Amino acid sequence: MADVSYSMSMRVSKDYLDDLVSISGGTATMDNVGMKSLTITLSTNATSISTANLTAVGMAFMRNLQTSTASTVTVGIDSGGSFLGFGTMRSGEGALFRLASGTDYEAKGTAEGDRLRVDITEG
Repeated sequence: MADVSYSMSMRVSKDYLDDLVSISGGTATMDNVGMKSLTITLSTNATSISTANLTAVGMAFMRNLQTSTASTVTVGIDSGGSFLGFGTMRSGEGALFRLASGTDYEAKGTAEGDRLRVDITEG
């Protein structure tokens, strides 16, 4: 039996474009029992996403908790001392993906005080 199960869908309906993509019954495994949950208050500078106390990183769920439509949160990595973003979430949007081991993850907002919810399972 899988340790983690999830479902996701995205519906696009704009003018003549109408599409639905989904994953139903997606699963993932965990090597160890553990999870880290935190809410990070961000600034316009990169803030570390702590993976301390996890023996290995696994699945990550992240959500931009801001309600202002102008708010975006960018998630990325530290690349030689510079922030390199790989994903952006507008207010209320979320993302689910597997983290890579040995990588320092960071996030930054478009305004001081933007908040990001982060839940990371053990690898």
